[in-house]
Amino acid sequence: MMIMAERKIRVMLPQYEHPPPWIPLEEQARHPDYSSDLTPALPRSLKIRRDPETHQLGFVARGGKDFGTGIFISQVDPGTDAENQGLKEGDQILSANGFDFEEMDHKAAVGVMASAQQLQLNVKYFPYAYNQMLRRTEAYGTEVQDNRQERTDPQSTQSSPEQISTKKEVQP
Repeated sequence: MMIMAERKIRVMLPQYEHPPPWIPLEEQARHPDYSSDLTPALPRSLKIRRDPETHQLGFVARGGKDFGTGIFISQVDPGTDAENQGLKEGDQILSANGFDFEEMDHKAAVGVMASAQQLQLNVKYFPYAYNQMLRRTEAYGTEVQDNRQERTDPQSTQSSPEQISTKKEVQP
């Protein structure tokens, strides 16, 4: 039997800003821009399996240390395990299969994901940083590459996680 301990998180919130008057009073408490519910921003763990027919994980990752950002989900394919597990655009990948993604460049991150039949992801929804990442990658003049094509064959010659020089194991 596993006992889950409740943990309290202290968060410094910006000074309260009243909702604009055009949002009806009865909708203000549920309005996403004025909600005090921080649950969507908390880290969560997802297990995503590669599709047996297409050999794809069902999402596109963008960003990385080489762009001065984290690795973010920029697209999730409908009907995939990634979508079913709750992965969404704007999620930042904190770690995957024990590898820290917070300081990893894009190529190394794709290498970790390409070598896996399934991914144990730790992600958090972080739309503000996601929008910053979009601006930074566009400022570099790079086209968005659909990195799903880089990992269509799980038996490909992609680098294994052990061969990636930026490997940094996440401590439990």
